[in-house]
Amino acid sequence: MASTSSSTYAPTTHYQYDVFLSFRGEDTRHSFTDHLYKALHQAGIKTFRDDDEIRDGQQLKPEIERSITSSRASIIVISNNFANSRWCLDELSLILQQKRNARHLVFPVFYGGVDPSDVRNQRGSFAIEAKEGSKWTEDNVIRWKEALTEVADLKGMVVSGSETAFIADIVQKVYCQLDLKLLSTPTGLTGIETRAEGINSWLRSEQPDHSVLAICGMGGSGKTTLAKYIYNLNKQNFECSSFLEGIENQPAVLLGLQKQLLRDVSGNNIMKSNVSEGTFQLEKVIEEKRVLIVIDDIDDKDTLNTLVGTKVFHTQSKIIITTRDLSIHTWFGSISSGCHVHKIELLNVDESLELLSYHAFGSKVPMEGFEELAIQLAKYCEGNPLALKVLGSSLSEGQGTRIETWRSTVNSLNSLKGDINIKIQGVLQKSFDTLPCDSHRVVSPYCLFLSW
Repeated sequence: MASTSSSTYAPTTHYQYDVFLSFRGEDTRHSFTDHLYKALHQAGIKTFRDDDEIRDGQQLKPEIERSITSSRASIIVISNNFANSRWCLDELSLILQQKRNARHLVFPVFYGGVDPSDVRNQRGSFAIEAKEGSKWTEDNVIRWKEALTEVADLKGMVVSGSETAFIADIVQKVYCQLDLKLLSTPTGLTGIETRAEGINSWLRSEQPDHSVLAICGMGGSGKTTLAKYIYNLNKQNFECSSFLEGIENQPAVLLGLQKQLLRDVSGNNIMKSNVSEGTFQLEKVIEEKRVLIVIDDIDDKDTLNTLVGTKVFHTQSKIIITTRDLSIHTWFGSISSGCHVHKIELLNVDESLELLSYHAFGSKVPMEGFEELAIQLAKYCEGNPLALKVLGSSLSEGQGTRIETWRSTVNSLNSLKGDINIKIQGVLQKSFDTLPCDSHRVVSPYCLFLSW
């Protein structure tokens, strides 16, 4: 398969599709291409396929051009009649242009006995010539021949044997090349897009003031969820990426995290025998490659230095960390990149009500008759997503659907005094108390007071 990875920076693009599927309709639309499209869809690979029959003489439609430029990759199914279509040849030219200019991945598939050497040298059905009085002008034919030669020189796949197995192999290669492994995020996210805007802008900046951004906030405020959301949204715009969690300042844990980080950013499984050697090895990789690294829930400067070192990062590498330490900027005296502190914004009243309602009623709005009580509980949580989620879930089953239970919960929580941390712990304790007795032995309410 073609590999188009490059150290050249490409501006961040919000892709609409993972794959654009290019093919000659009369050859494969209702057979191979149809089966390939279904397999890609089942694998969760968002794929564009033009379902309109192509008419002779028709120009490449603007929506087709937009679909190519808004896709991360293209699969080109080159069949016997491929070069008979100006439409297919124009698509091919634009796809290869995207490959050169925008790090667009190209996967050529030679189908139906097509020999890549015939495509490369324009022999047989791929021998195209200029025709007077038609769109097959000399300039167009020269451009198309160059495109056929270029695509044939890429590392493609020749269909042979079982088509089912072959298609499964294509899907696997595309999935791995696109690196579609995404992190799981909670359902019912509220207000996440607006909170991600500033960080997304920082990630897109070619020359930011700092290479490190710290998402700071209290426990349960949504730091981890925001970091995962941003990671999923932006990872494809870097050469490689890694998300580290379960951070502990213990040699065995740190060595394991270094091994994961090295594997993610370099593909290298060869690991040094101790943490110091691992840090040196990682510094070299991070200095040379454009990477996105997220380190979740870190509270120790030495741990950060162990994982990413203290040398200058690649100018377009970005590191995001989540922490409860609001004085984190003081950690960066020994790291030349500096740090931008992003204090997470808690949910407003409307967002709080929506999140509480989602977990309590399965809807963005409260059930009729529960509106005022839901508003009171939403305000009580002071915008903390974890508290809203846990409280809403505790009121979603059993007696929670009775308005008397909601009134009792409001009265109980209003009797608590203290700052927001005390109040949030009260919410978690109240929710914990509603669990069946058997659950008390295996769940501590304070275990819930973690990054959300």
